[in-house]
Amino acid sequence: MGDKDSRTEKSRQEWRELFSDIGDQIRREAARTVGVSDDADWATIGRTTDDKARRAAAELVDAEQDANWDEIGRRLERSTRGQIAEVVGTEREADWNTIGQTIGTRIEGLFREIFDKPQSETPSEPEQSLPDDEPFRLE
Repeated sequence: MGDKDSRTEKSRQEWRELFSDIGDQIRREAARTVGVSDDADWATIGRTTDDKARRAAAELVDAEQDANWDEIGRRLERSTRGQIAEVVGTEREADWNTIGQTIGTRIEGLFREIFDKPQSETPSEPEQSLPDDEPFRLE
């Protein structure tokens, strides 16, 4: 039995080493991808990834390269709000409350236009209906 146990333990150790080597290779590839040295740890890779993502986001919203996530978020919100404001027909600098009121007013106006049409003073003649035993046919 001792020989089988040692072979099992040796196999486990080999698999452990193989998976460790694969993990190291993945870390090295991630490091190369983000532009840090091959021996960088995961924390360094993560910080570099975050920094690159933050700089790319800053560029998208026309912020300075060193802008923090709060500034990037404020600029993105302001840009999005301005675009929605233009679409709904209010001024670009409108706040969310004004945008919501504008949308509400337009929807209300649409419903009034659809449902508040004046009724004629003389009742119209009822449409003729088919007898119950006759099928409906388009001609």
